[in-house]
Parts: sequence; structure tokens; C-alpha cells
Amino acid sequence: MIRKYEVMYIIDQDTTDVKAVQKKLHDVLIANGGKILESEDWGLKDFAYLIKKKRKGYYSVVIVETDSANINEFERISRIDKNVVRYQVINTENEKKYIQSTKLSKTDMSKFKEEKKPSRGFDKRMPRREDNNSEETKSTTFKKPAAKKVEEKEA
Repeated sequence: MIRKYEVMYIIDQDTTDVKAVQKKLHDVLIANGGKILESEDWGLKDFAYLIKKKRKGYYSVVIVETDSANINEFERISRIDKNVVRYQVINTENEKKYIQSTKLSKTDMSKFKEEKKPSRGFDKRMPRREDNNSEETKSTTFKKPAAKKVEEKEA
């Protein structure tokens, strides 16, 4: 079944031919009738922390309509290929709070409207229950048990 996915991957900065790696990954995504709707290269960016002892990488984002088998193959190749540092695949049809990463895309978000729960206001407090037996409980006193006398034995 063909679904819409957003795929983001990072290619190692030391890769000699970045375009060849991108083409290889895109070919996997469009195999068997897949279609790239949008592709955007973010270029060389610094990482927030070291990833596989690297400080920088080439970021790419692809919006694609493809089959889940192609996504599985993309993930397999991305794990095997040493040039791919990280990758992430998002099924946009299943994500409730999905916001696209690319600037140019327009996604119909009307079907993902968040359901609001009615909020309970502080004005609707429950009235206090008044007990009619409150006087009876106050007047009732408990008696302490009588102390036992201890006899001392002479030895």
C-alpha cells in the first residue's frame, strides 16, 4: 500500500561524492512505483553532539509516496552504508501532530485536528456534606481500659 513518508538522512562530511549517495538512496525510495514529491538539501551542518566521532554532516529531507517495502529497504541500506550517519522515517499519515520539515510543502492538516477535552472550572465545586450525626460523635467519649495491678513476688 502506498503511503506518504518524510525521510531525513545525514551523510558523512568526509564522503567524496555526496550526490551519488543521495541518488542511490532516492532510487531505493522510488523503486516499484514510488514517487518523490519534494526533496530539499539543507547542506553541511554542525551536530549538537558527536555522532560516530563526527562533528558535521550533509542533511537531506525527502517527502515521498512509496510502499512500506521500499522504506524497509531504505532503512536496511542506510544501516549498511558507512556514508549514512543517521536517518529517520516518519509516516505522515499516522502522525497526529505532524508538521513538515520542508518549507515549500502544504499539507492538509484538517483531518488531524486535536480533540479538546472540556476543562473543569474552579467555580463548579462540590458542596460540603453536613453530617446530622456530628453532635453525637463529639459527645461520645471512649473510656480507657482499667489498669491491671501487678503484684510483686518475694523471692
